[in-house]
Amino acid sequence: MGKILGGVAFIVVLAVAWFFQQGGLSKLSGANQQTAIQAPGAPNSIDTGTPTSPSNAALPVGYKPDTDALKGIVNNGLVRVSVENPSAPFYDDENGGPAHGFNVDFARLLFADPSFNTGGKQVTVDMHHEVDTYVGVPKQLLATDANGNRTVDIAMDGLTFSDNTPPGVVYSIPYVDDFGYALIVRNGSPIHTTTDLAGKRVGILKGDPNVREFVTSQYPSTTFVEEDDADPAFIQKSVDSGAVDAFIYDYPFAVDSIKGTDLQFAITKLEGSTIQYKIGVRAQDQSLRIYLDAAIAKVKQSPAYLDLLRKYFVSSQTETHAAAAGERTYAVRPRDTLNLIAASQLGDGQRYRDIQKRNNLANPNLIMVGQKLVIPSR
Repeated sequence: MGKILGGVAFIVVLAVAWFFQQGGLSKLSGANQQTAIQAPGAPNSIDTGTPTSPSNAALPVGYKPDTDALKGIVNNGLVRVSVENPSAPFYDDENGGPAHGFNVDFARLLFADPSFNTGGKQVTVDMHHEVDTYVGVPKQLLATDANGNRTVDIAMDGLTFSDNTPPGVVYSIPYVDDFGYALIVRNGSPIHTTTDLAGKRVGILKGDPNVREFVTSQYPSTTFVEEDDADPAFIQKSVDSGAVDAFIYDYPFAVDSIKGTDLQFAITKLEGSTIQYKIGVRAQDQSLRIYLDAAIAKVKQSPAYLDLLRKYFVSSQTETHAAAAGERTYAVRPRDTLNLIAASQLGDGQRYRDIQKRNNLANPNLIMVGQKLVIPSR
């Protein structure tokens, strides 16, 4: 995994180096800089109607609007972020307290990168640009205030849309990946594997074409019921009421959704499912996307990033099984990775996936010092 991430970082850093060679931020500061790249719209299954009205369109005192988002961020020392509220554990300030969540902490790490501080200003992250729907988050990139100024610079909310959804919005490399859809059941449920789903009623999120496509292709003998997430307790209520026997939902969002309930993860990552969350920008802001890609690659290789993953996405409600004949346990040590453990215990670092699956880990990075892992037989 480390070599792959290193390769990605190398590629995007080369891209940024090329960008600087062509003039970089010095070109961006030119008074006559024009937006030259505009991606065409593309048909898709997501509602792409009128952009959602921003919740906070007033510009800060002294803020100087710019048609180029990267130049505006650097010169003003401020990045304005479109978010859905609430969307825990990614973002939440629903109770009037300070904004908190994975996206808040990650954005601060991301914009602390020196590439965004060329003008000598530490970039402040402003995430109080909230909408109440998932599809509304990238739409807000296209919204303007009464004077025609853009009201946000980037969009963050575990977005999984493809480029040009909605038309005119494109996405960075993933800032969260290697998660998937989880199978959620009530404690004591007879459902433990996907084989047990045959003939059962399983809930999925209403209006999510990605999960519908996945489940209908993977589990054709199962009946699927679409449930609306307007009620934050929609998963618990649908399972506990007997409306469904189990629920399939994005693991990262499910961690917070089932916390403190009688539900658990029978499987944290269903075979064949991969979810990648990306940052949205306007199609003409290609320079900003290049900078974001390079900074994301750097942050993802840092210890601080691993700390964030473990802070927000480790769940105590995961079904596990004790070591069986031929297996043994291993206590995670400081600086351990699943690759290193697989290399030392199984003789092959590439077998980290076997350890991940055996221990029902949603992501290979979600291991804690002192945690007991079951090592499968060689």
